[in-house]
Amino acid sequence: MSTMFCLVSRQSMANVLPVLMFKPHQVVLFATPEEKKSADNLEKLFSSKSINVKRVNDLNAYDYVAFKNVVINEIQNYQTDICLNVTGGTKLMALAAYEVFAEANKRIIYCDTEHQHIISLMPEYKIENLQADISIEDYLLSYGYKIENVKSSQNEIDYCELFSFIEKSNSIKSFVDLYVKVREKLSDITNTFSITSNDQRFEFRKETNHYLLKYYDSKFITFKMDSSDFKSGDWLEYYVKYILKKKNNLEPILGVKIINDEGVRNEIDVMVLKNSRLFLFSCKTGKKDNQFDLYQLETLRHITSGTFGKGIFITANEHSENFNIRAKDLKIDIINVLKTREIKI
Repeated sequence: MSTMFCLVSRQSMANVLPVLMFKPHQVVLFATPEEKKSADNLEKLFSSKSINVKRVNDLNAYDYVAFKNVVINEIQNYQTDICLNVTGGTKLMALAAYEVFAEANKRIIYCDTEHQHIISLMPEYKIENLQADISIEDYLLSYGYKIENVKSSQNEIDYCELFSFIEKSNSIKSFVDLYVKVREKLSDITNTFSITSNDQRFEFRKETNHYLLKYYDSKFITFKMDSSDFKSGDWLEYYVKYILKKKNNLEPILGVKIINDEGVRNEIDVMVLKNSRLFLFSCKTGKKDNQFDLYQLETLRHITSGTFGKGIFITANEHSENFNIRAKDLKIDIINVLKTREIKI
């Protein structure tokens, strides 16, 4: 495919995924003034993939005749191997562009992100599986963000050994109970102390310059004070990564700090890609039923992946009915690690 016409909207994936799947030599972006920022982000992404980008800007999204004439004039510059992605833009823009391409008997496609399909509408109808070579960095760039930093994986091997033991011994509840006691103790004093779980499977020690976690085979895992992994609840992020890698064969990244062109920063606990879809996880071990956590996750999903992204709330608490209803309203899944060892995405 030589050229793809794209109607810019704030749902970037509707344009990104078809371009990355078909890899045209050139993309023509049709954008209204309201969607200039989205067009800027798309241009940066496509240019980074060595795809030529042409902009047709300042369009009136609701002037059907004027926009149709713009498309007619533009299509005359391309004789063969041209395609219209009719997924984006307003309905009037889509209808006008569709009419021009249909009259010219040129290819028209629609990106069905919900069912992972590319639907060819013209010149013949057919359905293909959506297969786009996309990365987390691509996702973020298409929404105007880039990765500034990710969490170090220096303790990951130790965590994997711990979680393997927890899984084999079915002792996640015992571990979480110990964690709750330790967190309360750490917030009260700075002296050294030792706490043992009720079933004697785990022992936690706070020593002068590090933490020690011991489990039944006498292996110690050391957490440096400057990282405070255990104190801040970072263990849950590592646990999510452990499950996603072992049971889902995925490669998530943790503690993702992102920044946009205006210098606005955000942080996401866990991010992972599956079937060209971005999943964001919020991992909370502290105060329960804080609906702000849900709204924060929903906001992060919206700004990094639009409607195609998915937010998942990971918890070790039992939440109230109101909290669960709010999560359902926001289409956020809640997974309690005390109840399941699975993370289905």
